[in-house]
Amino acid sequence: MVAGKPLRATRVITAWGVASTLGCGGGGGSGSGSAEGDASAGTDTASASATIGTTAGSSGDASASAGSDGSGGASSGIASTGADSSAEGTVYFDVGMPDAGTPGGCECGSQLGFSYIWIANTDDGSVAKLNTQTMIEEGRYRTMAAQPVGETGPSRTSVNLSGRAVAVANRGGGLTKIFALSDDCDPNSNGTAGLQTSSGAADVQPFLEDDCVAWHTPFPYDTQRPVAWAPGVLHEEDCSYTDEKIWTAGCSVGAADVWVTVNLVDGDTGTVEQAIVIDGFECSSLSPYGGAVNAAGDFWFTNLVPGQDRMGFVDRETFEFQVYTPPITPYGMTVDHAGRPWLAQWVGAQNASAARYDPATDSWAIADNHVAYVMSGIQEDAQGRMWMNYWNYDGGMSGGLTYIDVETMQVGPAFEIAATERRGISVDLDGKIWSTARYDNTAYRFDPDTLQIDSYPMLIGPYTYSDMTGWGLQNVNCGPEG
Repeated sequence: MVAGKPLRATRVITAWGVASTLGCGGGGGSGSGSAEGDASAGTDTASASATIGTTAGSSGDASASAGSDGSGGASSGIASTGADSSAEGTVYFDVGMPDAGTPGGCECGSQLGFSYIWIANTDDGSVAKLNTQTMIEEGRYRTMAAQPVGETGPSRTSVNLSGRAVAVANRGGGLTKIFALSDDCDPNSNGTAGLQTSSGAADVQPFLEDDCVAWHTPFPYDTQRPVAWAPGVLHEEDCSYTDEKIWTAGCSVGAADVWVTVNLVDGDTGTVEQAIVIDGFECSSLSPYGGAVNAAGDFWFTNLVPGQDRMGFVDRETFEFQVYTPPITPYGMTVDHAGRPWLAQWVGAQNASAARYDPATDSWAIADNHVAYVMSGIQEDAQGRMWMNYWNYDGGMSGGLTYIDVETMQVGPAFEIAATERRGISVDLDGKIWSTARYDNTAYRFDPDTLQIDSYPMLIGPYTYSDMTGWGLQNVNCGPEG
Protein backbone atom coordinates (compact mmCIF):
# COMPACT_ATOMS: atom_id res chain seq x y z
CA MET A 1 0.00 0.00 0.00
CA VAL A 2 1.25 3.47 -0.83
CA ALA A 3 1.49 5.89 2.09
CA GLY A 4 -0.27 9.18 1.78
CA LYS A 5 -2.86 8.05 -0.76
CA PRO A 6 -6.11 6.12 -0.31
CA LEU A 7 -6.28 3.23 -2.74
CA ARG A 8 -9.24 2.96 -5.02
CA ALA A 9 -11.55 -0.04 -5.05
CA THR A 10 -10.42 -2.77 -7.36
CA ARG A 11 -12.47 -4.05 -10.27
CA VAL A 12 -11.07 -7.44 -11.24
CA ILE A 13 -11.98 -9.30 -14.39
CA THR A 14 -11.89 -13.10 -14.32
CA ALA A 15 -8.55 -14.22 -15.72
CA TRP A 16 -9.04 -15.01 -19.40
CA GLY A 17 -5.53 -15.62 -20.70
CA VAL A 18 -4.50 -19.07 -21.87
CA ALA A 19 -0.90 -19.37 -22.99
CA SER A 20 0.29 -21.12 -26.09
CA THR A 21 2.68 -23.33 -24.11
CA LEU A 22 5.76 -24.46 -25.95
CA GLY A 23 7.55 -26.40 -23.26
CA CYS A 24 8.28 -24.52 -20.08
CA GLY A 25 11.69 -26.10 -19.79
CA GLY A 26 13.82 -27.14 -16.90
CA GLY A 27 14.59 -25.81 -13.48
CA GLY A 28 15.37 -22.38 -12.20
CA GLY A 29 13.25 -19.32 -11.98
CA SER A 30 12.33 -19.34 -14.86
CA GLY A 31 6.01 4.43 -32.21
CA SER A 32 3.80 5.78 -34.20
CA GLY A 33 2.85 9.46 -34.10
CA SER A 34 4.88 12.53 -33.36
CA ALA A 35 5.28 11.64 -29.70
CA GLU A 36 7.46 8.68 -30.65
CA GLY A 37 9.20 10.02 -33.67
CA ASP A 38 9.92 13.73 -33.37
CA ALA A 39 12.67 15.53 -31.49
CA SER A 40 15.18 18.23 -32.06
CA ALA A 41 18.86 18.11 -31.22
CA GLY A 42 21.13 21.09 -30.88
CA THR A 43 24.65 21.24 -32.25
CA ASP A 44 26.43 23.57 -29.83
CA THR A 45 28.75 22.05 -27.26
CA ALA A 46 27.77 22.88 -23.70
CA SER A 47 30.50 23.78 -21.28
CA ALA A 48 29.46 21.02 -18.87
CA SER A 49 29.99 18.29 -21.42
CA ALA A 50 32.59 15.58 -21.63
CA THR A 51 32.68 15.14 -25.40
CA ILE A 52 33.64 11.79 -26.81
CA GLY A 53 33.71 10.94 -30.48
CA THR A 54 32.45 7.57 -31.58
CA THR A 55 32.22 5.68 -34.82
CA ALA A 56 29.34 3.31 -35.39
CA GLY A 57 30.80 0.04 -36.55
CA SER A 58 29.56 -2.22 -39.29
CA SER A 59 29.62 -5.92 -39.80
CA GLY A 60 32.90 -7.15 -41.21
CA ASP A 61 35.07 -4.05 -40.82
CA ALA A 62 34.59 -3.12 -37.19
CA SER A 63 37.61 -3.05 -34.93
CA ALA A 64 37.58 -5.46 -32.02
CA SER A 65 37.41 -4.15 -28.50
CA ALA A 66 38.47 -6.12 -25.47
CA GLY A 67 35.59 -6.72 -23.10
CA SER A 68 35.79 -6.73 -19.35
CA ASP A 69 37.01 -10.32 -19.44
CA GLY A 70 39.68 -9.54 -22.01
CA SER A 71 37.95 -11.18 -24.93
CA GLY A 72 37.70 -9.45 -28.27
CA GLY A 73 34.63 -9.17 -30.41
CA ALA A 74 35.59 -8.55 -34.02
CA SER A 75 33.20 -11.18 -35.30
CA SER A 76 30.33 -9.50 -33.49
CA GLY A 77 30.66 -6.20 -35.32
CA ILE A 78 31.89 -4.12 -32.38
CA ALA A 79 33.23 -0.65 -32.95
CA SER A 80 35.06 1.00 -30.08
CA THR A 81 36.30 4.45 -29.18
CA GLY A 82 37.72 5.67 -25.93
CA ALA A 83 39.13 8.61 -24.08
CA ASP A 84 41.54 8.87 -21.18
CA SER A 85 39.57 10.86 -18.68
CA SER A 86 38.73 10.72 -15.02
CA ALA A 87 35.25 9.62 -14.04
CA GLU A 88 33.04 10.41 -11.10
CA GLY A 89 34.06 7.16 -9.41
CA THR A 90 34.45 3.48 -10.01
CA VAL A 91 31.39 1.28 -10.39
CA TYR A 92 31.69 -2.17 -8.83
CA PHE A 93 29.07 -4.75 -9.69
CA ASP A 94 28.91 -8.39 -8.77
CA VAL A 95 27.01 -10.94 -10.81
CA GLY A 96 25.23 -11.72 -7.53
CA MET A 97 24.82 -9.26 -4.68
CA PRO A 98 24.95 -10.55 -1.08
CA ASP A 99 21.61 -10.64 0.64
CA ALA A 100 21.91 -10.46 4.39
CA GLY A 101 18.38 -11.78 4.74
CA THR A 102 19.19 -15.22 3.33
CA PRO A 103 20.89 -17.32 6.06
CA GLY A 104 21.26 -20.22 3.64
CA GLY A 105 24.05 -18.34 1.88
CA CYS A 106 22.17 -17.57 -1.32
CA GLU A 107 22.88 -14.39 -3.19
CA CYS A 108 20.06 -12.21 -4.39
CA GLY A 109 19.56 -11.94 -8.11
CA SER A 110 21.51 -13.45 -10.98
CA GLN A 111 24.49 -15.55 -9.91
CA LEU A 112 24.92 -17.58 -13.08
CA GLY A 113 28.15 -15.97 -14.22
CA PHE A 114 26.81 -14.29 -17.36
CA SER A 115 25.18 -11.04 -18.31
CA TYR A 116 22.89 -10.53 -21.29
CA ILE A 117 21.05 -7.53 -22.63
CA TRP A 118 17.83 -8.36 -24.49
CA ILE A 119 17.14 -5.75 -27.17
CA ALA A 120 13.86 -5.72 -29.09
CA ASN A 121 14.25 -5.42 -32.86
CA THR A 122 11.03 -3.46 -33.27
CA ASP A 123 11.21 -3.37 -37.06
CA ASP A 124 11.93 -7.10 -37.37
CA GLY A 125 9.55 -8.73 -34.88
CA SER A 126 12.42 -10.26 -32.91
CA VAL A 127 14.58 -9.83 -29.83
CA ALA A 128 18.39 -10.09 -29.73
CA LYS A 129 20.30 -11.73 -26.84
CA LEU A 130 23.62 -9.89 -26.62
CA ASN A 131 26.44 -10.83 -24.25
CA THR A 132 27.24 -7.58 -22.42
CA GLN A 133 30.88 -8.49 -21.85
CA THR A 134 31.91 -9.88 -25.24
CA MET A 135 29.28 -7.92 -27.20
CA ILE A 136 28.61 -11.05 -29.22
CA GLU A 137 25.00 -11.79 -30.11
CA GLU A 138 24.21 -15.31 -28.89
CA GLY A 139 20.60 -15.63 -29.99
CA ARG A 140 17.73 -13.95 -31.84
CA TYR A 141 14.11 -14.97 -31.37
CA ARG A 142 10.85 -14.10 -33.09
CA THR A 143 8.15 -12.73 -30.79
CA MET A 144 5.38 -12.41 -33.38
CA ALA A 145 4.30 -13.90 -36.68
CA ALA A 146 2.67 -10.96 -38.44
CA GLN A 147 4.50 -8.96 -41.09
CA PRO A 148 5.16 -6.13 -41.52
CA VAL A 149 6.04 -5.20 -37.98
CA GLY A 150 7.37 -1.79 -36.92
CA GLU A 151 4.76 -0.12 -34.77
CA THR A 152 3.15 -3.44 -33.83
CA GLY A 153 6.48 -5.12 -33.15
CA PRO A 154 8.22 -5.94 -29.87
CA SER A 155 9.20 -3.01 -27.71
CA ARG A 156 9.80 -3.52 -23.97
CA THR A 157 11.78 -6.40 -22.48
CA SER A 158 12.18 -7.45 -18.85
CA VAL A 159 14.61 -9.97 -17.32
CA ASN A 160 13.65 -11.96 -14.23
CA LEU A 161 15.58 -11.81 -10.96
CA SER A 162 17.53 -15.02 -11.57
CA GLY A 163 18.56 -13.83 -15.04
CA ARG A 164 17.31 -17.08 -16.57
CA ALA A 165 14.47 -15.68 -18.68
CA VAL A 166 13.18 -12.60 -20.45
CA ALA A 167 9.61 -11.47 -21.13
CA VAL A 168 8.96 -9.44 -24.30
CA ALA A 169 5.83 -7.39 -25.01
CA ASN A 170 4.65 -6.71 -28.56
CA ARG A 171 3.16 -3.27 -29.13
CA GLY A 172 0.33 -4.81 -31.13
CA GLY A 173 -0.47 -7.32 -28.38
CA GLY A 174 1.18 -10.48 -27.08
CA LEU A 175 3.70 -11.52 -24.43
CA THR A 176 6.57 -13.97 -25.01
CA LYS A 177 8.91 -15.69 -22.53
CA ILE A 178 12.35 -16.88 -23.67
CA PHE A 179 14.94 -18.83 -21.69
CA ALA A 180 18.50 -17.53 -21.48
CA LEU A 181 20.15 -20.93 -20.93
CA SER A 182 19.87 -23.91 -23.24
CA ASP A 183 19.74 -26.17 -20.15
CA ASP A 184 16.34 -24.67 -19.36
CA CYS A 185 14.97 -25.18 -22.87
CA ASP A 186 12.80 -28.12 -23.93
CA PRO A 187 14.49 -29.95 -26.86
CA ASN A 188 11.14 -31.40 -27.92
CA SER A 189 8.89 -28.35 -27.64
CA ASN A 190 8.70 -27.73 -31.40
CA GLY A 191 7.96 -31.37 -32.17
CA THR A 192 11.42 -32.22 -33.51
CA ALA A 193 13.83 -34.23 -31.39
CA GLY A 194 16.96 -32.40 -30.30
CA LEU A 195 17.47 -28.78 -29.40
CA GLN A 196 16.68 -26.33 -32.17
CA THR A 197 17.49 -22.80 -31.05
CA SER A 198 19.07 -19.67 -32.42
CA SER A 199 22.78 -18.98 -32.11
CA GLY A 200 22.60 -15.40 -33.38
CA ALA A 201 21.32 -13.01 -36.03
CA ALA A 202 22.04 -15.36 -38.92
CA ASP A 203 20.20 -18.27 -37.33
CA VAL A 204 16.65 -17.25 -36.43
CA GLN A 205 13.97 -19.93 -36.06
CA PRO A 206 10.38 -19.30 -37.26
CA PHE A 207 7.89 -17.94 -34.74
CA LEU A 208 7.17 -20.46 -31.94
CA GLU A 209 9.60 -23.03 -33.40
CA ASP A 210 12.61 -22.16 -31.26
CA ASP A 211 12.95 -24.60 -28.36
CA CYS A 212 14.08 -21.80 -26.02
CA VAL A 213 10.80 -19.91 -26.45
CA ALA A 214 8.93 -21.09 -23.37
CA TRP A 215 5.49 -19.70 -24.24
CA HIS A 216 3.60 -16.97 -26.04
CA THR A 217 0.37 -15.52 -24.67
CA PRO A 218 -1.77 -13.46 -27.08
CA PHE A 219 -3.61 -10.42 -25.73
CA PRO A 220 -6.66 -8.73 -27.31
CA TYR A 221 -4.91 -5.34 -27.43
CA ASP A 222 -3.67 -3.02 -30.13
CA THR A 223 -1.36 -1.23 -27.68
CA GLN A 224 0.70 -3.19 -25.16
CA ARG A 225 4.06 -1.84 -24.04
CA PRO A 226 4.74 -2.16 -20.29
CA VAL A 227 6.27 -5.42 -19.05
CA ALA A 228 8.04 -6.11 -15.74
CA TRP A 229 8.95 -9.27 -13.87
CA ALA A 230 8.08 -9.31 -10.18
CA PRO A 231 10.41 -11.10 -7.75
CA GLY A 232 9.52 -14.67 -6.87
CA VAL A 233 10.17 -16.88 -3.85
CA LEU A 234 13.84 -17.64 -3.15
CA HIS A 235 14.54 -21.26 -2.08
CA GLU A 236 17.67 -21.35 0.04
CA GLU A 237 18.30 -25.07 -0.38
CA ASP A 238 19.24 -24.63 -4.04
CA CYS A 239 19.11 -20.82 -4.43
CA SER A 240 16.36 -21.06 -7.05
CA TYR A 241 13.30 -18.87 -7.58
CA THR A 242 9.72 -20.03 -8.01
CA ASP A 243 6.34 -18.31 -8.24
CA GLU A 244 7.72 -15.53 -10.43
CA LYS A 245 5.08 -13.30 -11.99
CA ILE A 246 5.03 -10.81 -14.86
CA TRP A 247 3.15 -7.52 -14.99
CA THR A 248 1.95 -6.16 -18.31
CA ALA A 249 -0.66 -3.63 -19.34
CA GLY A 250 -2.57 -2.68 -22.45
CA CYS A 251 -5.89 -1.87 -24.08
CA SER A 252 -7.53 -1.77 -27.49
CA VAL A 253 -8.10 1.65 -28.95
CA GLY A 254 -9.80 0.04 -31.94
CA ALA A 255 -12.32 -1.63 -29.67
CA ALA A 256 -12.98 1.69 -27.94
CA ASP A 257 -11.61 0.61 -24.55
CA VAL A 258 -12.04 3.48 -22.12
CA TRP A 259 -9.55 2.41 -19.48
CA VAL A 260 -6.23 0.56 -19.39
CA THR A 261 -6.14 -3.03 -18.09
CA VAL A 262 -3.21 -4.26 -15.96
CA ASN A 263 -2.49 -8.00 -16.00
CA LEU A 264 -0.54 -10.27 -13.65
CA VAL A 265 0.79 -13.28 -15.57
CA ASP A 266 2.14 -16.58 -14.25
CA GLY A 267 5.80 -16.66 -15.24
CA ASP A 268 5.88 -20.44 -15.64
CA THR A 269 2.79 -20.95 -17.77
CA GLY A 270 1.94 -17.56 -19.30
CA THR A 271 -1.60 -17.72 -17.92
CA VAL A 272 -3.20 -14.43 -16.90
CA GLU A 273 -4.02 -14.68 -13.20
CA GLN A 274 -5.51 -11.24 -12.63
CA ALA A 275 -6.77 -8.57 -15.01
CA ILE A 276 -7.57 -5.24 -13.36
CA VAL A 277 -9.34 -2.42 -15.16
CA ILE A 278 -7.72 0.83 -14.00
CA ASP A 279 -10.60 3.33 -13.86
CA GLY A 280 -9.18 6.81 -14.36
CA PHE A 281 -6.20 5.68 -16.46
CA GLU A 282 -7.30 6.43 -20.01
CA CYS A 283 -6.64 4.10 -22.94
CA SER A 284 -4.99 5.59 -26.03
CA SER A 285 -2.38 4.66 -28.61
CA LEU A 286 0.41 5.73 -26.20
CA SER A 287 -1.30 4.75 -22.97
CA PRO A 288 -0.09 2.65 -21.19
CA TYR A 289 3.56 3.29 -21.98
CA GLY A 290 6.07 2.15 -19.31
CA GLY A 291 6.16 -0.06 -16.22
CA ALA A 292 8.43 -1.21 -13.37
CA VAL A 293 8.14 -2.87 -9.95
CA ASN A 294 9.36 -2.21 -6.43
CA ALA A 295 10.85 -4.75 -4.02
CA ALA A 296 7.39 -5.95 -2.94
CA GLY A 297 6.48 -6.67 -6.54
CA ASP A 298 3.95 -3.83 -6.73
CA PHE A 299 3.51 -2.38 -10.22
CA TRP A 300 4.07 1.25 -11.21
CA PHE A 301 3.16 2.34 -14.75
CA THR A 302 2.82 5.48 -16.87
CA ASN A 303 1.39 6.86 -20.10
CA LEU A 304 2.64 9.30 -22.76
CA VAL A 305 -0.24 11.70 -23.32
CA PRO A 306 0.85 15.34 -22.85
CA GLY A 307 -1.89 17.25 -21.05
CA GLN A 308 -3.39 14.02 -19.68
CA ASP A 309 -0.34 12.80 -17.75
CA ARG A 310 -0.85 9.67 -15.66
CA MET A 311 1.07 7.39 -13.32
CA GLY A 312 -0.61 4.29 -11.89
CA PHE A 313 0.05 1.88 -9.04
CA VAL A 314 -1.27 -1.64 -8.37
CA ASP A 315 -0.69 -3.42 -5.06
CA ARG A 316 0.71 -6.93 -5.58
CA GLU A 317 -1.24 -8.50 -2.72
CA THR A 318 -4.61 -6.77 -2.81
CA PHE A 319 -4.74 -5.62 -6.48
CA GLU A 320 -6.06 -2.28 -5.28
CA PHE A 321 -4.85 0.59 -7.41
CA GLN A 322 -4.27 4.34 -7.44
CA VAL A 323 -3.96 6.83 -10.31
CA TYR A 324 -1.75 9.92 -9.97
CA THR A 325 -1.21 13.04 -12.06
CA PRO A 326 2.57 13.63 -12.23
CA PRO A 327 4.04 17.14 -12.50
CA ILE A 328 5.79 16.36 -15.81
CA THR A 329 4.94 14.49 -18.98
CA PRO A 330 6.63 11.09 -18.56
CA TYR A 331 8.51 9.14 -21.19
CA GLY A 332 10.79 6.48 -19.72
CA MET A 333 10.25 5.34 -16.13
CA THR A 334 11.86 3.15 -13.48
CA VAL A 335 11.86 2.51 -9.72
CA ASP A 336 14.98 3.28 -7.69
CA HIS A 337 16.62 1.27 -4.89
CA ALA A 338 14.39 2.98 -2.28
CA GLY A 339 11.17 2.11 -4.10
CA ARG A 340 10.61 5.58 -5.58
CA PRO A 341 9.27 5.85 -9.14
CA TRP A 342 11.23 8.07 -11.54
CA LEU A 343 9.94 9.64 -14.74
CA ALA A 344 12.18 10.91 -17.53
CA GLN A 345 10.77 14.12 -18.96
CA TRP A 346 9.31 14.03 -22.46
CA VAL A 347 11.33 16.54 -24.55
CA GLY A 348 11.54 18.94 -21.63
CA ALA A 349 7.92 20.03 -21.86
CA GLN A 350 7.94 21.34 -18.28
CA ASN A 351 11.55 22.62 -18.39
CA ALA A 352 12.90 19.76 -16.29
CA SER A 353 14.97 16.64 -16.81
CA ALA A 354 13.11 14.15 -14.60
CA ALA A 355 10.82 13.77 -11.59
CA ARG A 356 10.95 11.46 -8.57
CA TYR A 357 7.92 10.44 -6.52
CA ASP A 358 8.26 9.43 -2.85
CA PRO A 359 5.34 7.16 -1.83
CA ALA A 360 6.19 7.56 1.87
CA THR A 361 5.57 11.31 1.82
CA ASP A 362 3.31 11.57 -1.24
CA SER A 363 5.63 14.20 -2.68
CA TRP A 364 7.46 14.95 -5.93
CA ALA A 365 11.00 16.20 -6.50
CA ILE A 366 12.15 17.72 -9.78
CA ALA A 367 15.61 17.60 -11.40
CA ASP A 368 16.05 20.90 -13.21
CA ASN A 369 19.48 22.41 -12.50
CA HIS A 370 20.25 21.29 -16.06
CA VAL A 371 17.50 20.52 -18.55
CA ALA A 372 18.04 17.41 -20.64
CA TYR A 373 15.38 17.28 -23.34
CA VAL A 374 14.74 13.58 -23.81
CA MET A 375 12.66 10.82 -25.24
CA SER A 376 14.54 8.29 -23.16
CA GLY A 377 14.48 5.43 -20.75
CA ILE A 378 15.95 5.94 -17.29
CA GLN A 379 17.80 3.59 -14.89
CA GLU A 380 19.84 3.81 -11.68
CA ASP A 381 23.34 2.35 -11.33
CA ALA A 382 25.02 0.98 -8.18
CA GLN A 383 26.40 4.42 -7.27
CA GLY A 384 23.01 6.06 -7.06
CA ARG A 385 23.25 7.76 -10.45
CA MET A 386 20.06 7.78 -12.49
CA TRP A 387 21.16 7.54 -16.14
CA MET A 388 19.23 8.72 -19.16
CA ASN A 389 19.84 9.76 -22.75
CA TYR A 390 19.56 13.38 -23.75
CA TRP A 391 18.72 14.81 -27.16
CA ASN A 392 19.43 18.38 -26.12
CA TYR A 393 21.30 19.50 -22.99
CA ASP A 394 20.66 23.06 -21.80
CA GLY A 395 19.77 24.09 -25.33
CA GLY A 396 22.86 22.70 -27.03
CA MET A 397 24.90 19.64 -27.96
CA SER A 398 23.98 16.88 -30.36
CA GLY A 399 23.03 14.22 -27.83
CA GLY A 400 24.44 11.63 -25.44
CA LEU A 401 24.16 10.47 -21.83
CA THR A 402 23.75 12.21 -18.52
CA TYR A 403 22.78 11.19 -14.98
CA ILE A 404 20.94 12.54 -11.95
CA ASP A 405 21.96 12.02 -8.32
CA VAL A 406 19.07 10.03 -6.85
CA GLU A 407 19.18 11.84 -3.51
CA THR A 408 20.15 15.45 -4.36
CA MET A 409 18.26 15.50 -7.70
CA GLN A 410 21.23 17.31 -9.27
CA VAL A 411 21.70 16.67 -13.00
CA GLY A 412 25.30 15.74 -13.77
CA PRO A 413 27.50 16.48 -16.81
CA ALA A 414 26.73 15.51 -20.38
CA PHE A 415 28.65 12.76 -22.19
CA GLU A 416 28.21 13.19 -25.90
CA ILE A 417 27.59 10.27 -28.28
CA ALA A 418 27.26 10.99 -31.97
CA ALA A 419 24.18 8.93 -32.78
CA THR A 420 20.61 9.66 -33.73
CA GLU A 421 17.50 9.07 -31.64
CA ARG A 422 18.91 7.30 -28.63
CA ARG A 423 15.99 6.08 -26.53
CA GLY A 424 16.83 2.83 -24.77
CA ILE A 425 18.86 2.91 -21.56
CA SER A 426 20.03 0.13 -19.28
CA VAL A 427 22.82 -0.78 -16.86
CA ASP A 428 24.60 -4.12 -17.12
CA LEU A 429 25.96 -6.22 -14.27
CA ASP A 430 29.46 -4.74 -14.72
CA GLY A 431 28.19 -1.19 -14.33
CA LYS A 432 28.36 -0.24 -18.02
CA ILE A 433 25.62 2.00 -19.42
CA TRP A 434 23.79 0.83 -22.55
CA SER A 435 21.93 3.02 -25.00
CA THR A 436 20.02 2.01 -28.13
CA ALA A 437 19.47 4.08 -31.26
CA ARG A 438 16.57 2.85 -33.36
CA TYR A 439 17.41 4.48 -36.67
CA ASP A 440 21.13 3.73 -36.36
CA ASN A 441 20.29 0.04 -35.74
CA THR A 442 22.96 0.20 -33.05
CA ALA A 443 23.47 -0.42 -29.34
CA TYR A 444 26.13 1.57 -27.49
CA ARG A 445 27.99 0.51 -24.34
CA PHE A 446 29.47 3.35 -22.28
CA ASP A 447 32.07 2.85 -19.53
CA PRO A 448 31.62 5.61 -16.88
CA ASP A 449 35.19 5.05 -15.64
CA THR A 450 37.17 5.18 -18.88
CA LEU A 451 34.55 6.94 -21.04
CA GLN A 452 35.09 4.26 -23.69
CA ILE A 453 32.20 3.62 -26.04
CA ASP A 454 31.68 0.29 -27.80
CA SER A 455 28.94 -0.23 -30.35
CA TYR A 456 27.03 -3.17 -31.78
CA PRO A 457 25.48 -2.18 -35.14
CA MET A 458 23.69 -5.34 -36.26
CA LEU A 459 20.20 -4.67 -34.89
CA ILE A 460 16.96 -3.86 -36.72
CA GLY A 461 15.10 -0.89 -35.30
CA PRO A 462 16.17 -1.34 -31.64
CA TYR A 463 13.68 0.53 -29.50
CA THR A 464 13.79 -1.10 -26.08
CA TYR A 465 14.24 1.12 -23.05
CA SER A 466 12.86 -1.01 -20.24
CA ASP A 467 14.88 -3.29 -17.90
CA MET A 468 16.81 -4.98 -20.73
CA THR A 469 19.48 -6.55 -18.48
CA GLY A 470 17.52 -7.27 -15.30
CA TRP A 471 19.72 -4.91 -13.31
CA GLY A 472 16.76 -2.67 -12.50
CA LEU A 473 14.96 -5.54 -10.77
CA GLN A 474 18.13 -6.53 -8.90
CA ASN A 475 18.69 -2.93 -7.85
CA VAL A 476 15.31 -2.66 -6.11
CA ASN A 477 15.48 -6.16 -4.58
CA CYS A 478 19.09 -6.83 -3.65
CA GLY A 479 20.24 -3.65 -1.96
CA PRO A 480 19.70 -2.50 1.64
CA GLU A 481 16.16 -1.30 0.92
CA GLY A 482 15.16 -4.51 -0.85
